[in-house]
Amino acid sequence: EILGQFNLGFIITRLNDDLYIIDQHASDEKFQFERLQKTTKIQSQILFKPMGVRVSPAHFLTILDNLAVFKANGFEFCGPAIDEMESGKEPELLEESGEKKCRLFLKRIPISKNTTFGLEDVIQLCTLLTDEGGTLSGAISAAKRDGQNILAEKLSRHFLGIRIPKLRSMFAMRACRRSVMIGTGLTRIKMKKLVRNMGTMNQPWNCPHGRPTMR
Repeated sequence: EILGQFNLGFIITRLNDDLYIIDQHASDEKFQFERLQKTTKIQSQILFKPMGVRVSPAHFLTILDNLAVFKANGFEFCGPAIDEMESGKEPELLEESGEKKCRLFLKRIPISKNTTFGLEDVIQLCTLLTDEGGTLSGAISAAKRDGQNILAEKLSRHFLGIRIPKLRSMFAMRACRRSVMIGTGLTRIKMKKLVRNMGTMNQPWNCPHGRPTMR
């Protein structure tokens, strides 16, 4: 139940016997942020000369197991390892001679007017994916084997929503500018919309900058 607006910055709501104070800017910012994460197609540019990707064996395999996640972040790869995957072979870490030649190259990177991207962002994404404790392809395959297609879809959306810190910062800035500001008077219809939007979020508790959305 919407009770009203307080101090042109907070929406007062009631659920049964409990009162909730919702920060109108923080809650709308988080809604806009999650929407941008889901719907924004990252623009990328092809490199004039592919960049060799020399990473640890663990990160090498993480990249190959999560190519769709990297593509969602604007990174695309080429090289012998990719060719082997596309032909159905198991990618090797080394050349047959045993020499540590580069088998993976970065051919496309994200572009932004004010941000530069590179191999360090690839490594950061590898770390984020490692912290998730799985891979996109592995998680979806396991869920489908168990007949859990809905879970497979949720896992796909989750993994494809993982973003490198630079992109998260970009989305957070855009979301902040698009959100309802503190000091803005709201109609009851607008307040109800903001509150209902919170029910559609994956993580509604804090805005991208860490500010609580409700108390």
